Amino acid sequence: MREKIIKKFSRYLISLIVIMIIWQIASGVIGAPLILPNPARVFKTIVDSVFKLEFWKNFCFTSFRVVVSFFICMIAGFFLGFLCSSSKALKDLFELPISVIRSTPVVAFILIAFFWFRSDTVPIFVSVLMTLPVMVSAVQQGFSQNEKNEKLIFMAKSYNLSFRQTFRYIKLPCAMPFIASGAESTFGLCWKVVAAGEVLCTPKYGAGTMMAHSQIVLQTDEVIAVTIVLVAVSFVIQQIFKVINERCFRK
Repeated sequence: MREKIIKKFSRYLISLIVIMIIWQIASGVIGAPLILPNPARVFKTIVDSVFKLEFWKNFCFTSFRVVVSFFICMIAGFFLGFLCSSSKALKDLFELPISVIRSTPVVAFILIAFFWFRSDTVPIFVSVLMTLPVMVSAVQQGFSQNEKNEKLIFMAKSYNLSFRQTFRYIKLPCAMPFIASGAESTFGLCWKVVAAGEVLCTPKYGAGTMMAHSQIVLQTDEVIAVTIVLVAVSFVIQQIFKVINERCFRK
């Protein structure tokens, strides 16, 4: 296990070094910090930012929106996914709206939602809307696996297990690997959508708001610095999700 972790970490490190080298070369060739600042300048901006209270205040608001939208999506996605897996009529009913949401650019939803909600609520609404199809699909696929466990379902009926008992001890455990995988994908998508919503709607506080303000005053290094922090946090959390999934739901 330790060797596997070291090997994976080494690959990540090599990949990061290659990216930094390419970035440094590209920055030197372009020769314009406004277009592409070098890695050292961006790293200095990150270090300076993390010691500012304003930075963490904005970042905490973004994190809060991500967590809220994630849990709303989990609850709504689980409920709708279970219903769709239980009824073909409901599956057909929700198929078109879900397909429309998947096909529509996130920017379109952000701009439309801006007419309906306050700027600090738009990122949450759009994040839930864009991630819901992912969660619904994962839950639906998970509960559909119960059809392959006909022997277990038949055994439950033979022993007169209630719906609650059948759901708890047979259906839910079979669906959990799919639900966990859907949660992992959903959380990563939440970060992207919330950040995009903040950039366009510029609420009072938010990492996306910092990026938008930095872009207006042509501080490219700050835009990239905030982006790197967002990506790093999202990556770490997704890796935690992966470890949990691998340890809890190994097949």
